[in-house]
Amino acid sequence: MPENINELYNRIDFLINGGAVKTLTDFLTASNIKAVIAEPGVPGLLNVIDAAGLVPSSLTLEDKISTLFTKSVAKEAFELDYSEEAEAVRIKGSQWELYILLKDKPESPASFIAELKPYAGLIMLWETSRKISDTEKKLSRLSYMILATKSTLASIFEPMPLQYFASFLADVLQESLFPKSIVILRDEGSYLTVFNGKADNIPERKGIYASQILPPTPIVVKSDSPAEVVLPVAEGDCRLFCLIQWEELPDDQTMNFLELLGNLAVRAIAINNLRAQSRQAEASISAGEFTVLSLSNVLKVLRGAEDKGRFFSLLVDIFMEQCRMQNCILASWNKSRKGYTISGQRRGHIKAEADPTLLPSPEGPVKSASVSESHYDLAEMSPDSIFKSWGLAGCPWKDALKESSAKYIFPICDNDSLVGIIALGSGTEGRSALDRSQLASLQLIAQFAAYEFRRFD
Repeated sequence: MPENINELYNRIDFLINGGAVKTLTDFLTASNIKAVIAEPGVPGLLNVIDAAGLVPSSLTLEDKISTLFTKSVAKEAFELDYSEEAEAVRIKGSQWELYILLKDKPESPASFIAELKPYAGLIMLWETSRKISDTEKKLSRLSYMILATKSTLASIFEPMPLQYFASFLADVLQESLFPKSIVILRDEGSYLTVFNGKADNIPERKGIYASQILPPTPIVVKSDSPAEVVLPVAEGDCRLFCLIQWEELPDDQTMNFLELLGNLAVRAIAINNLRAQSRQAEASISAGEFTVLSLSNVLKVLRGAEDKGRFFSLLVDIFMEQCRMQNCILASWNKSRKGYTISGQRRGHIKAEADPTLLPSPEGPVKSASVSESHYDLAEMSPDSIFKSWGLAGCPWKDALKESSAKYIFPICDNDSLVGIIALGSGTEGRSALDRSQLASLQLIAQFAAYEFRRFD
């Protein structure tokens, strides 16, 4: 009995692991029937899985026979149909088909079908085993993908630079789907660049790569080996393309997982962009609060100056501190000399000697709408041009401005009257350019200082 059980087990194992087809082939050979056994492959083709009395020239055949059979669903575990036109027998289950392509028409098709029935039953057991095995593999892969998604969710929404995010995305794709290769491309506006991975050839920016609307849906760009799929990840100005290759076209599960991952990636980029905007807004608010507080203190200090000399000295120091520059020259209207003279000067934060040179203005402080400019950039306009635009003869302090590496000139205006002039400069290139907030602060200080000049007339 044990030997019989062992023999039974071996026989069943042989049948459900492909031996059912061999048993069918042996029957056809013993019956002196020449035929090819094939099953559907890719659309339009049949895959040859065995043959009796024939040597097929190819392992794939053009499918010219499936349309010759009825499209009815199998009502039993399996059904046998014979097509005289196709000279073939179809063994059909609920989700599978197998064809026996006969070289010659059998003498009695009905008898032949009856003899085939038990072998067709063995084929049904084999197909059922295959189906169960495939389902188990899909469930196993699905379970792994769910686990991968769980792990991805824990990290994908963490704040990270875009370059690091691209590496993270490539790692998730590699570890979850085991493709042949992954390249992440970045859209630079008129061309594509490799953002992550290696690519021998970068595709042209056309077709899907130039599309304005890019949902995170995987798109098959090449179906034969190696199969290629593109997953767009686009949010705002950021446009990434994951170019993924497999040896064969991925199944629906893989494509669904790709779409899920694409949606997560888009949401993650959007959330990171919102975080960045929020941080920038907070920094701007903090900087604004600091500027307001700083200006309040500055104006309080200027108002507290009791004499003209102390006021001019404080004004020079405050301008240098606000713009982080080393050199400053302050000229002011001198009523007794009927012109403008230098009232304060710093070079390298150190007080410089007074310059007695006079810029004459016999009719009093210059009154012109042109003096109301907030500031002048000396990289765009020379000191002589600025002073002449105010109706003055020119700048008598060109040597002093040159020694101070002057970059900006700020007019101090009481309404349309020029009551003072401040020039700022620095030998440090990294500190030579003032940003918008610094320029606005200095303009406000200059306006306030103009009103304070009235105290010392």
